[in-house]
Amino acid sequence: MVGESLVMDSSRVLEIILQALRELVEYELAVILKYDGQEHLRVIKALGPLSTRALNNYTISLDERPDLAAVITRKRAHLFSPDEPHVDTYADILDLPDQHSCLVSPLMIEDELVGLLTLDHRSCNRFSPAIVRFVETLSKLMSIALIQLDMSRDLAEQNSRLLQERNQLLLSESDVFSHLVGESTEWQRVLDSVKLVASATVPVLLQGETGTGKEEIARAIHRLSPRARGPFVPLNCSALTASLAESELFGHEKGAFTGALALKRGRFELAHGGTLFLDEIGDLPLELQPKLLRALQEGVFERVGGEKPVQVDVRIIAATHVDLQQAVAAGTFREDLYYRLAVFPIELPPLQLRSADILLLADYFLRRIRERSNRQVLSFSPEALDKIQRYTWPGNVRELKNVIERASILAVDGIIRPEHITGLRTEALEPASRCEEAGSHDGEGSDGRKRSLNEAMADHIRQALKACGGKIYGSDGAAALLGLKPSTLQSRMKKLGIRK
Repeated sequence: MVGESLVMDSSRVLEIILQALRELVEYELAVILKYDGQEHLRVIKALGPLSTRALNNYTISLDERPDLAAVITRKRAHLFSPDEPHVDTYADILDLPDQHSCLVSPLMIEDELVGLLTLDHRSCNRFSPAIVRFVETLSKLMSIALIQLDMSRDLAEQNSRLLQERNQLLLSESDVFSHLVGESTEWQRVLDSVKLVASATVPVLLQGETGTGKEEIARAIHRLSPRARGPFVPLNCSALTASLAESELFGHEKGAFTGALALKRGRFELAHGGTLFLDEIGDLPLELQPKLLRALQEGVFERVGGEKPVQVDVRIIAATHVDLQQAVAAGTFREDLYYRLAVFPIELPPLQLRSADILLLADYFLRRIRERSNRQVLSFSPEALDKIQRYTWPGNVRELKNVIERASILAVDGIIRPEHITGLRTEALEPASRCEEAGSHDGEGSDGRKRSLNEAMADHIRQALKACGGKIYGSDGAAALLGLKPSTLQSRMKKLGIRK
């Protein structure tokens, strides 16, 4: 598309960029405005379903638009939130809903304003943080197009690079969530919270039983955040002794204590520009909590044995398997620190409450093992899947992963059977379900082969439908019984060829 002529005027270049942008970003109106150097912006190009002739040469005075002036001053792309006070950029031309998506990106050349790019959509939440970052990158190219007439020789190469960068940004979200397997309502609620808080800068408190995946969620928040290119530094507070905890967190100066032979940077410094993950925060020594609180509030601390303040820019994600409010009541955790950490709490459900995800996770872990060990012939028998589904998994996802790892080693012939699912607690294994009583299975498919995971899942769904009289919706429907959204269940039924 780009580079179809060696010589093209800037207007044509801008049109091509906007057309390419529309293939990648779902906007309804994209407008490029040129700055005249006297606090005015004039529309020179508009594209999209909402574009109208009334926009031609439409002029905006920055003196009358302090919201746009503020964005330009920051020199960064900005996505206006629904509750953020601002004036619709084209309010006297277009009748947009009170709450809609509006993205604005200054076009700069060496800190000088040359124009403005605006993207609008009538629906809310159309532009993700990845889109905002991509548009900010693309704005550099648009800035050049505004001041140069002949840039076509380099445009194809630049556009290709920008498209790759944009695709990497958009793929990053799918990459992040690819290993956070689960379709249950409880798990989707967690992932929705991750998406919501990732672009913010506030501390996050992850709460849940051991083995529920708190560090994986913390890494996902980091990778989706503007700090993704910065370091992710984990620290397990339960592994710290009281004497070494302060040095581990904040570092120490040379000679601060016996054995301090050189300056050491602590985890806070190592996480500068990124994220510090404090696992098992409830085990942090009480005497160290005031210093952590100060570092959280002010971004300043002193190394052990030092007097010079160290300034850092760090986002904190903390995790715990204990009830911190009970710890506060017991006097083992500071109340002010708790409220500082719990700005955005996320509760991770135990695997027992994610029954619809158990077989999906088992299949995911087995696929990972196949890829890693190059064992293409490795599968579950139906009886093994039934045993996996009936276990309540008190050790949660971590226990499931370890059990599958062990079973894959024991299954010499490549078929994981019930006897390979070992190390389970007897009291956590539920008896054979009524689903099993409803019909016997010999473990063979119609063609004599062992049933696949899909066949086992299909049976599971059919049994749930039978137990609910074919009803999908409602608190007494199959979707609720399986812990799925009705739409997710219907989609899975369609995929598996199941009819009510």
